[in-house]
Amino acid sequence: MSGAGGDQPPSGAGEERRSSNPPAGASLRYGDPWAVAPAERDPLRRLRGHLVLPVTVWLADVPDAGEPAGLTVSSVLIGQGDPGVLAGLVSPLSDLASAIQQSGAPFVVHVLSGGHQRLAQHFAGELTAPPDLLGTSPSPYGPVLDAVPDRAFCRSVAAKPFGWSLLVEAVVEAVEVSPAGNGLAWYHGGFEVLGRGRGRG
Repeated sequence: MSGAGGDQPPSGAGEERRSSNPPAGASLRYGDPWAVAPAERDPLRRLRGHLVLPVTVWLADVPDAGEPAGLTVSSVLIGQGDPGVLAGLVSPLSDLASAIQQSGAPFVVHVLSGGHQRLAQHFAGELTAPPDLLGTSPSPYGPVLDAVPDRAFCRSVAAKPFGWSLLVEAVVEAVEVSPAGNGLAWYHGGFEVLGRGRGRG
């Protein structure tokens, strides 16, 4: 899985499969590190495969482009504070990176749940989502996916190279949170639905 659409060589070689379609920007998937001979396996990729990663979709307006930039992002951290902060790794070659790397750029981070796998695949450039999942409403921070109730409204404060990725740091200016349900995660090269039956608020 691409760490937030990043963690891959800028040339496009290596782990990430990229779509050329504008809605995707970069691929969610890293490829399967166990599908190659043991002697050729990247140990860092294998270690990363043992991490349970969140699945989010970031959206931002692109002036004069006619459509927003969107990307499925997995390497995400949220820090409490005053203000709260958020950081994530995105592909430096993605449309999203171009849209949000300048300080002050607004964007929306959507936290996906168990019913949103097709959205994750859509913005990773892998499988088009049905129209009912792609409806958006405008906001001062960019388009908001109507189907995803958990959102952070962010504004970039810094962006810098981080390995093969672009590290984007932002302040969180507003949040919308629904009751906890079944979360969506990426683990060992596939989606996993978390929290079945827990009923936590």
